[in-house]
Amino acid sequence: MRNTIHTLRFLSLCFAYPNDAFLPALREKQEHIEKNRETFETLTGLFEQENNEQLQGEYTRLFITGYPNTPCAPYESVFLEGRMLGACCRKIQLHYEEWGMTVDPGLVDHISTELEFLAFLASAATLDETREDARHTYHAFIQDHLSRWLPLFSGKLSSHAKLAPYRHLASLLETSIQPSL
Repeated sequence: MRNTIHTLRFLSLCFAYPNDAFLPALREKQEHIEKNRETFETLTGLFEQENNEQLQGEYTRLFITGYPNTPCAPYESVFLEGRMLGACCRKIQLHYEEWGMTVDPGLVDHISTELEFLAFLASAATLDETREDARHTYHAFIQDHLSRWLPLFSGKLSSHAKLAPYRHLASLLETSIQPSL
């Protein structure tokens, strides 16, 4: 269970803007992963091989303001509804509220936020008093949300990424998220 928590937090962090704090934070998160650690070390190494300006340009092109369109906008509503802050956001927000989480309204359906929520649920599943509810919510959230758009997102990321770390990240997204706890 701990490996699942750390894996999800690592993947979530991969979608942070690659500023000066990015690589040290990624290395720190990677240190806690035990299962398939070499795969995550490879990704961290690929990020380290690029300079910050290249990573920032690629990040911006892929996830923020690509021209003529953003190829991999990291939002569920963009993939499922073709627009930001779509109807799915309210359903996601209800999950967060049920677990007492507060999220910036503009980031409710961001890939990083959804992965952090799964990490939170995996952590809650380690406690006797929340284990069953957390497992149920984790499975339902993946089934109702991530499984509907993550394969599309990963495919686009894989095909549009020019830098190796983002292509590798796409394959990790497909293989590292467990459908249930």
